[in-house]
Amino acid sequence: MNIKKAAYVLFAALTAVTVFGCGSKEEPEKEEEIKTSVAVEIQKPEIKDISLSYNFSGTVQADDTVVIIPKIAGEVTEKHFEVGDHVNEGDLLFKIDDTSAKITLKQAEAALSQAQAGVTSQVAAQASTYASATETLGKIPSNDQQLATAVDSAYASAVQAGAQKDSANATSDYNKKNLENAEKAVNDAQAARDNAERNLAAARQSGDETTIASATTALQNAETVLKQAKTAKEQAELAKKTGENTAKSAEMQYYAAMEGYDNAVRNKNDYETYTVNSTLYGANAQMVGADAALTNSQAALKQAQAGVENAKLALEYTTVTSPVSGTITAINISEHNIASQTTQAYIIQSDTKEKIVFYVAEETRKSITPGNRALVTKNGTEYEAVIKNVESTIDQATGLFKVEAQTQGSMEGLISGSVVNLKTITRQSKGALTVPINCVYYDEEQAYVYVAQNGKAARRDITVGLSDDKDMEVVNGLSGEDQVIITYSAQLNDGSEIELTEGE
Repeated sequence: MNIKKAAYVLFAALTAVTVFGCGSKEEPEKEEEIKTSVAVEIQKPEIKDISLSYNFSGTVQADDTVVIIPKIAGEVTEKHFEVGDHVNEGDLLFKIDDTSAKITLKQAEAALSQAQAGVTSQVAAQASTYASATETLGKIPSNDQQLATAVDSAYASAVQAGAQKDSANATSDYNKKNLENAEKAVNDAQAARDNAERNLAAARQSGDETTIASATTALQNAETVLKQAKTAKEQAELAKKTGENTAKSAEMQYYAAMEGYDNAVRNKNDYETYTVNSTLYGANAQMVGADAALTNSQAALKQAQAGVENAKLALEYTTVTSPVSGTITAINISEHNIASQTTQAYIIQSDTKEKIVFYVAEETRKSITPGNRALVTKNGTEYEAVIKNVESTIDQATGLFKVEAQTQGSMEGLISGSVVNLKTITRQSKGALTVPINCVYYDEEQAYVYVAQNGKAARRDITVGLSDDKDMEVVNGLSGEDQVIITYSAQLNDGSEIELTEGE
């Protein structure tokens, strides 16, 4: 609040006390309105890089020599420089045969293409499964109607089979009776034939030719009748067997039809009781399975992508460059011979004589990146350094991860073995939306700011990220066009009237 405004408010307050504090019954003609607006400054959020740094205790170590060990084994196809030569950081030292690495990369790229095709296929399969499941669910009413029709059809078949069974049994009984008659006819014909044969014998004894001829004809006729009777018997026997088989078959068909009817009824009942629910469950399971298959294909795609990256990295490992500038003191490889991961291929005496070694926990290791700047302090003197190496395995002696920083420029005052303080970035957010840290308020754990809206302060809850001594990252809750009140004031509340200060 400016001085003129403060004086005006104080004068109005004193006037009110004077009028109403002296017991006067006279009402004032009009009360003076007391202005309560808060003078503030505003500014839009800014895009900045924001980072957190942490202090570590490090040890100065001599960095006289660097041992170059291949990360992959193979035949040396190129070798450069000799002992005593000076090399610069990045100079090519030697190359390892990259034929296998190139083949592996092509295979990985083919696997990636296959995985991408797999994802495409699974997307189509998922769509097909969803369509099929939807169709299956849509068929439930028609399936129920079909089962009802099947019950009616099975009942009709059972009734028809019962009628056929009764007819076949009647036919079988008729054939049995007919066989009995045929057997009696054979017996009668046999007796007539035997009698005719006796008559012929008697006629022959009599010697009468006429009688003999008549008796011979009678015997022939009797034998013909007997033969016909036997044929009729055989046909009756066949008809009896056929009828019995037909009756058995009709009976079996009847029982089968009845069983079919019972099955149709059970199928309808089971469908209504169980199948509908299982169909619903199965359709949902198919859709879930399709989702899972797509997820697996997507995971396989990520794995194939990682395989390509690993293959590219292996190919890069076939080209070995100098990590430092310095003088070569030993070379233990030669062209056309095999170099392995245990071979100290080159030993280089580094131009940089000192390095700072410190140890960090796993979470911190993930955030420290080679190339980050570092500030080394020893007895009040500051030295510039750069993070050179972050180990990926735990140091067995400390249980932490070893980090090396290379000093830059003059190292005067840094004695090997001495302890120094090192400060470097441990977390960083680039291109962050930021506001001044002193304009952020807290309601318990909820962070918020005030923004200017229509001459009033409006509370805006925000999600915050990193912060330094001046600014705080806003992850969510603000846009780059919001007018943020950057003046801290205990008088600010949601809805407070505000007055912009000069220049805003």
